[in-house]
Amino acid sequence: KKCINFDSVPEFEFHQSGGRIVKFDENHILLTVGDYRDRSLAQKKDSINGKTIKININNKNFEIISMGHRNQQGMFLDKTNGLILQTEHGPKGGDEINIIELEKIENQKYLNYGWPISSYGEHYRGEKGGEKYKKFPLHKSHSQFGFIEPLKYFVPSIGISEIENLKGNKYVFGSMRDKSLYFFALKNKKVVNIQRVSVGERVRDIKFENNKLYLFLENTASLGIIEIN
Repeated sequence: KKCINFDSVPEFEFHQSGGRIVKFDENHILLTVGDYRDRSLAQKKDSINGKTIKININNKNFEIISMGHRNQQGMFLDKTNGLILQTEHGPKGGDEINIIELEKIENQKYLNYGWPISSYGEHYRGEKGGEKYKKFPLHKSHSQFGFIEPLKYFVPSIGISEIENLKGNKYVFGSMRDKSLYFFALKNKKVVNIQRVSVGERVRDIKFENNKLYLFLENTASLGIIEIN
């Protein structure tokens, strides 16, 4: 079954595919799926594009737990605090950090994060008031249109990548366009005390283990290691 009708998507983009996989429990994984620039699919409940899905690895059944995504690059499951943190590429501006509360997954399906109806970015090659904005308006509010607001958004975009928990309520995520790491705390479900640390290379991926932060540095295809006190 085709996920994309190539004839109707002249802007089809393989890179806009998400693809982060996280273990949820012994029987399930979480998978992010981008919209491949077929923007309309992110708001269609009969499509997995622009969604986060939970897959049973035993019988291959799946359920959608969130929708209205563009291109989710990072994901961290924090069962201690009952949440999933995701990082998502916006269009021209509007990279996001989003929170999915685990208790809401069980109580209601299709938590909706707004793309492409709402975004703090702008369309590439799209004139304000043109056909693209008529179809996908990118309103500068999520809550006003019934969607979930991002915890944090970035204009201009920083090319946000993977996100990791360091300890307790402290987190870090990488960036590609900005070639940096960003450290922050989460307090009352708000991003606070955010600090940028320049790395000088595109940080494609990160992993925190045994008090060491491992960085996959894209420009030199090398591995960086930082001791975290």
